[in-house]
Amino acid sequence: MHRLIDRAIEEFLRDTYGDALLGAVQQMMGRAADLPAEEGLHDNSRIHVAARRLAKPADELFEDLGAWLARQEAIRRLLRFSGREFAEFVIRLDELPGRAHMILPDICMPAITVTECSLGDLRVILPERETGWTALLAGMLRVMADDYGALGLISVEGSQIGVLIPDAEFAQGRDFQLGAAFAARGRGV
Repeated sequence: MHRLIDRAIEEFLRDTYGDALLGAVQQMMGRAADLPAEEGLHDNSRIHVAARRLAKPADELFEDLGAWLARQEAIRRLLRFSGREFAEFVIRLDELPGRAHMILPDICMPAITVTECSLGDLRVILPERETGWTALLAGMLRVMADDYGALGLISVEGSQIGVLIPDAEFAQGRDFQLGAAFAARGRGV
């Protein structure tokens, strides 16, 4: 597994469930040779071991991981480069695998297709075998809808994510400015 992905999963488990669960998962990893691993997520056995330990579906844990990732400020800022509005962000998700590949050249992220069924009604489509990625993206989308201040209804249907945006300006979104971090450093802040 790519060490950066492995580390992100460990930090997610530690932040969300504590050191005790992470320790139990790491201890069980030696006996986890029979766990499924999706091609695109490399060896995701930590998620499957944690899901068994928590008596929680693995897809639910993948969705929680996606939400956790989108809440990490550095990742949030990278995601916000995809659009000024939530709908634009979703429409440009098809660029995400290429962007991820620039950062992690050996990541095997599946292709993402986005279709607009009607105004504010989008479908994010992944290959059928990529249920972990589908759940992970659904978690990210839920957090990013809030980040943009949009009322986004996110539903997972197999390998598709339905994104319905009845109100793009439902609430005040979090502030985002492209040069804010660099400007603050220049002033000694």
